[in-house]
Amino acid sequence: MRVAATNATGHPRVRAGARASERRGASTRARAMKSTGISMDDLKSNDKRRAVVEIDGVGPLLIQEFAGDVFAMSNKCPHLGLSMQGKTALLSATVEDGKVTCNAHGSAFDMKTGAPVGEWCPKLPSLPVVGKGYCGDAKPIATYAVSVDEATGAISVDA
Repeated sequence: MRVAATNATGHPRVRAGARASERRGASTRARAMKSTGISMDDLKSNDKRRAVVEIDGVGPLLIQEFAGDVFAMSNKCPHLGLSMQGKTALLSATVEDGKVTCNAHGSAFDMKTGAPVGEWCPKLPSLPVVGKGYCGDAKPIATYAVSVDEATGAISVDA
């Protein structure tokens, strides 16, 4: 894995999203790489090019391949904690232009940074008098650095 710099504790500080050819990821916290138990072949064999994996101490993560990059993020939308990728069409995120969108209420997040993109909760109605105040403030989704083993295609996350 090629590293951009080190943080104050001497651990690698790398960017979000791992381009298969560059094998980079992103992190601002010193964490340990953990195996996801899946490989690039697993993602490529899935029509949505994604998988949900359970990581000890972190919870469910959504691993997504998009345009040659691999991204890892929480599988829980920060609005209500609903699954970004669940077992039904209602809980099946969409991916487009480098962002992942929660299908339940339409909030979108940058896959590299986790920052909310666009309107917060656009699928929820604006109520008379209160508007959309009940939606709360926009919150980022947690993202994790990704490493892809060049030899095996095994995917690990910095969690």
